[in-house]
Amino acid sequence: MARATLTTTSDTTPALEGQLFRHAKRPEWGIAVLAWERETHRGYQFEDGRLRKIRKGYYKLLEPVEELGAPEAVVRKNLERAIIATGGEATRKIKKKVAPFEDQIELFVRMYPKGFQDPEWISDHRGDPEGTALKRHRDPSLQDAQEALSADRCAALVDDGQHDALFDSITDVLAGTNLLPISHVKNLRRLDDEERKTYAEAVADILHGERHFDERFRDYIQALTSLLGGKPSWRIATALPALVHPQEHVSVRRSAFARQAGSIAPTARYARKAQVGSYKNYKRVALGVKKRLVEAGHEPRDLLDIHDFIWDTLRTSALDHLGADDDEDEDDE
Repeated sequence: MARATLTTTSDTTPALEGQLFRHAKRPEWGIAVLAWERETHRGYQFEDGRLRKIRKGYYKLLEPVEELGAPEAVVRKNLERAIIATGGEATRKIKKKVAPFEDQIELFVRMYPKGFQDPEWISDHRGDPEGTALKRHRDPSLQDAQEALSADRCAALVDDGQHDALFDSITDVLAGTNLLPISHVKNLRRLDDEERKTYAEAVADILHGERHFDERFRDYIQALTSLLGGKPSWRIATALPALVHPQEHVSVRRSAFARQAGSIAPTARYARKAQVGSYKNYKRVALGVKKRLVEAGHEPRDLLDIHDFIWDTLRTSALDHLGADDDEDEDDE
């Protein structure tokens, strides 16, 4: 098993090489591995993407981790890749808070006095079973996705070699939601037969594969990169997991989510294009928003409600109502 490179000095402790740690007072940073050790500091790479310098005298805060909920090999590989990405240098890019979270809730309640149960919220975002289904309505999109892309149906179509049928179901689901622009769906529909087969199998794996999600998501991003000729946007990379598993995964709209990070997890790393580490950080942001909303008495149905809350309260047109100023691009990719 590959181990992270340890930069040795006269004060090095080789026994720590490869050991996994968790910060006793900052568990939200995730698992860490020792990247280097010098006379007065150690550098630890954390799961949230940050490489942090810890001063001598505080090493005891890094407690060894013996058992992980996720496969250890996956955690190690992600940390080692993060060390390479940072070049072993500690970074600190802090997301600016554009508005207090309480102001977001106040704006939300002004628009929807009964919160997620408000009839206007349901009409705007969830959809009326008796009414016309629009692309912004989550409940019809969820039903379509979970029927067309169920584990049994995906497996049956792949096993029978009916990749075209699965591909058509995937693109129909994507075309029926506003979680991504229709131009993304048109790009997918330009794929040739072999590329469609590759994409259909990649979707079946990201939605229902047995490996750890991080591994499957990395492979999905690689497949999209190859098929589309460049790194995929957050919206095309995250829409399907969010529709099929809305309690577990979140659709990321980068501009608003990056603003939201300023009040939830401002020091984590957030890439402009889809990446595994940044997705985990964006998901932490979404779960942090959910926790605060629940504490304020607003229980969302799923993470699609969280997506829409973030977008409604932090898109560019909402910032004026918050008295906020921001230099984040409005990203509709």
